[in-house]
Amino acid sequence: MKILTVEQMKTEERLSDEMGVTYQRLMENAGCAAASFIRKAISGVAGRNFMIFCGSGNNGGDGLVVARKLFEEGANVIIVLCGGMPRSDEAKYMYECVIRAGITMLDFDIDRKKVDEFLGGADIIIDALFGTGFSGEFRAPYDEIAEMINSDIAVKISLDIPSGVDAATGLAAKNAVKANFTVAFEAAKPGHLLLPGKEFCGTTEVVDIGIPHEVRAQVEQNCFLTGEDMVFSSIRRRPRFSNKGTFGKLLCITGSANFPGAAVLSALGAMRSGAGLTTVAATEKVVSIIAPRIPEATFLPLLENEDGTISIKSKEKLLLQVEKADAVLIGCGLGRGKDIAELVELVLENANGTVVVDADGLNCISENPEILKKAKQIPIITPHMGEMARLCGISIPETVEKRIEIASETAKKYDAIVVLKDSSTVIAEPNGDIYFNSTGNPGLSKGGSGDCLAGMIASFAAQGYIETACAVCGVYLHGLAADMAAKELSEYGMLPSDIPNYLCRIFAEKGL
Repeated sequence: MKILTVEQMKTEERLSDEMGVTYQRLMENAGCAAASFIRKAISGVAGRNFMIFCGSGNNGGDGLVVARKLFEEGANVIIVLCGGMPRSDEAKYMYECVIRAGITMLDFDIDRKKVDEFLGGADIIIDALFGTGFSGEFRAPYDEIAEMINSDIAVKISLDIPSGVDAATGLAAKNAVKANFTVAFEAAKPGHLLLPGKEFCGTTEVVDIGIPHEVRAQVEQNCFLTGEDMVFSSIRRRPRFSNKGTFGKLLCITGSANFPGAAVLSALGAMRSGAGLTTVAATEKVVSIIAPRIPEATFLPLLENEDGTISIKSKEKLLLQVEKADAVLIGCGLGRGKDIAELVELVLENANGTVVVDADGLNCISENPEILKKAKQIPIITPHMGEMARLCGISIPETVEKRIEIASETAKKYDAIVVLKDSSTVIAEPNGDIYFNSTGNPGLSKGGSGDCLAGMIASFAAQGYIETACAVCGVYLHGLAADMAAKELSEYGMLPSDIPNYLCRIFAEKGL
């Protein structure tokens, strides 16, 4: 799926216009492509009753083209003008074409009762109110119009993106249109892929609107949707002539007196993802608790301080293993405090392999994230929204609203791979590339899910995968295993400890 930001889409349109494929031509193409999709999606339009709600902007102009094309094919079409007459030259031209075609038009402000009457008989409602330019909340009367659309039983089709959904962030206004189908023009936008916006789109279909190939080549795509082909083309088959050393040595510095389970879950995620030798470094007390749960792991027992976390007195013993490891995971259930903060910094400075920093590891560096720059290899950080907010010194709502921008800026600033975890996880590279994950479900919203994911990502790092592949494969497979678990165990009943077992099924099905 091609993905463009709203600004990239505007650039493509501008360059197309400069090359002679005008804005008017693009609007005509978009409307024709949408009408063609609608015809196929509902198995013909002749005799069907359509109501097309058109705003005064260019999305409304697209709707006017759709109205004309459906009318020419025998559909019964009523256009509802919302917000007055079209504003742009292109939309005004499409309005004149509709007038000449003799299609019935109503003005919502003037013909409110007629709109109600016709709405009761509509088979299909087409939403062409706002498109990708919307952000914030509806103002009157659009909140009322959107509520009318949502409350009707007709099939609802949105042009480009459901009105009320922010195409840049996926945030949705109160009463945002909940479509059965969304026809995205030229490319999907982030709002089609990020929750909650994704749920408002229904089934999204991307259609070609005639952007010249030369223009597409000039606007480099830097947003990608993770998928089966991307992930499984990256995962290597294990050579017959191999041993545990072939698949890497992973050191997991995890767990504390209060959170011993985090060490278990991260180690299980790592081992089920193929790491050759997984060593858990934890306090002696934690090791005694978790060893029976993960007999395949090896252990590095360390001294405990008064907080129940690893004592700084164990740093020399720990750093010997850090330097030998192909990858290091630090932070899952590790606890906080001066000793842990110092250990995190030492690990970043001394590790020769990739360092994956999760949970308490991130909390420890939130006051001085510059220490990420001390890593010898590109580090991978895996914050959830709260941890990211602390890391950046901003609020959680701002982090959610600007997740793509913040993840990308953080990746560039600290030369790190950022896995920003949420219901819609995004992965950012220092070069500006963004990956949207396509798997997972609310069953993952339980303590311990992130520990398992961190172990999986670190496992791929230990096996020698490039950092981006570690993050993309780890996040995708984590979500895919969760989807399989939910089908059999339910989203309510599934547990993070189930995820590693379903990984086995995934690899087996792929012959890996």
